[in-house]
Amino acid sequence: MPSTAIPETMTAVGFYEHGSLDNLQLLEVEVPSIGPDEVLVDVKATSLNHADVFSVRELDHYTPEYPHWGGMDVAGDVAAVGENVTGWEIGDRVVVNPFIRCLECEHCVRGDFMFCRNRKTMGEHRRGGFAEYVDAPQRYLIALPDHVSYEEAAAVPIAGGTAYRALMRRGDLQADDELLIVGATGGVGTYAVQIANEICNVDTLYGTTSTDEKAEFLSDLGVDHVIDYTEESFDERIWDLTDKRGVDVVYDNVGGPAWTKSMRSLHEGGRLVTSGATAGPNPETEMRLIFIRALDIRGSSGADPGDLQRLFDYVFDGTIESIVQETMPLDEYERAYEMMAERELYGKVALVQE
Repeated sequence: MPSTAIPETMTAVGFYEHGSLDNLQLLEVEVPSIGPDEVLVDVKATSLNHADVFSVRELDHYTPEYPHWGGMDVAGDVAAVGENVTGWEIGDRVVVNPFIRCLECEHCVRGDFMFCRNRKTMGEHRRGGFAEYVDAPQRYLIALPDHVSYEEAAAVPIAGGTAYRALMRRGDLQADDELLIVGATGGVGTYAVQIANEICNVDTLYGTTSTDEKAEFLSDLGVDHVIDYTEESFDERIWDLTDKRGVDVVYDNVGGPAWTKSMRSLHEGGRLVTSGATAGPNPETEMRLIFIRALDIRGSSGADPGDLQRLFDYVFDGTIESIVQETMPLDEYERAYEMMAERELYGKVALVQE
């Protein structure tokens, strides 16, 4: 394969056993080889997601081989190309679409990419970008313009793509809707706020958070009513703010104890959209709310290729902003994981490399 001076080994942040985040360590591993339709990306930035924490702690059924390293969101430069690769050259700035689909099964042929029978996500079902290099199929590259930094681009795919599909495709969000975003200061939440305001132009936007600092951040980002869930029950506050009507749509990626409160925040026929469960996947629920209020509960996962490209178009033209709270070098991964696990973030944290 054509290449620049690529070393035989590289540094990666990975683990040999699931469990505590203390299992993470700096590894010296082989640089991945690439197939004829793949490229090798010299990683410049990778952002963290809650899934990176979960993959260490519990997702052993996702891990193809050990040691494993995560990193779902990757931006960098093309370092080598396979013999069948066209349209990409060494040195091109790229961001990787992590939602890899086969494009051949019956679901993909119908355009239902979320249900691809052979789906793989970068950093979960295959090794990811917490390393100096990563291999990726050529059709999952997106050209990165010079005015967008690597860390800004690496903050988009998982969090932004998830929010875009959940609200635009599954939530069917409309301009006259009132929307509540539960956990609005996280990576997904900050994109959801901007998608709701800048693309959908929703009527009224509500968001929950946990500190005065985060509340001020959300107000500046465009949330009309910010609710501190540590100080008051957000469903009761929504009931007061909407004159006991409830909102049209709730976007809840938190789960856990927030789940029933999310249902209580909806009016009759309201839509509850979920694409995550950072506070727990098995919450207590109240079935009577579902059938008495005829609630519509919709799941969403990942993003279709077209949706992700459309979102990046909004990022590239400045309509949507990547909120990167902090960047740090790869060898400071422990602090980055701690920030994610302890919910210290508003927006994203990225590991960057020269």
